[in-house]
Amino acid sequence: SRRRHTRYGTVTGVQTCALPILGQGALRTLSLSVVAFALAVTLGLFIALARLYGSTPVRYAAMTYVELLRGTPILVQMLLIYYGLGQLEGLRMPAEVAGILGLALNYAAYEAEIYRGAISAIPRGQREAAMSLGLTTSQSLRHVIVPQALRLSLAPSTNDFIALFKDSSIVMVITVVELTKQYQMLANATGKFILLGLLTSALYLAMSLPLAFAARRFERSLDKDAEIGRAHV
Repeated sequence: SRRRHTRYGTVTGVQTCALPILGQGALRTLSLSVVAFALAVTLGLFIALARLYGSTPVRYAAMTYVELLRGTPILVQMLLIYYGLGQLEGLRMPAEVAGILGLALNYAAYEAEIYRGAISAIPRGQREAAMSLGLTTSQSLRHVIVPQALRLSLAPSTNDFIALFKDSSIVMVITVVELTKQYQMLANATGKFILLGLLTSALYLAMSLPLAFAARRFERSLDKDAEIGRAHV
């Protein structure tokens, strides 16, 4: 319409009218990502522990989960959860819930491998010392091994969160209106694909760059601590 064309006819008009709408989409993207990653971290830790300390069937089940979720496209997984399970009575869920679940299940497989590597990197002497103090396996894991492993995994997990944050745009295929979907809707309505695309990219960068810098800083801190530790050996 003429009114819409007038509102979005200039760069200033696009920024004034589109930024609040894109901002709402950005907040939804951030909330989806935070909830999904919290679930992924929790599930990933349990999967890692299952692979390392579970019985043989449990270890194989955990390994199968990791390989299956990492070896298939997240888009297929998302469509299967929302549309596939939606065909089964009692398993239908809102699009936003399906999006969070799809992201969480996929990234839990990657988090599991990060935690498995971090736990395996803890020196065997730490476990033996904990056992000599009378701690059970579960107690030594809870009080000695896992806290150290979480510290080692913090930097790569932060990188995974950034990746999930950007991958969250995929939930638009199951009708969740987040930042990328808002951009698509606004661009289709106004024809301002380039300007709105740049604004959308700027919002993604504004939210992800601080985390990227924090991850790099933490990695450098860990490297420095490791060098100090080797110097004292």
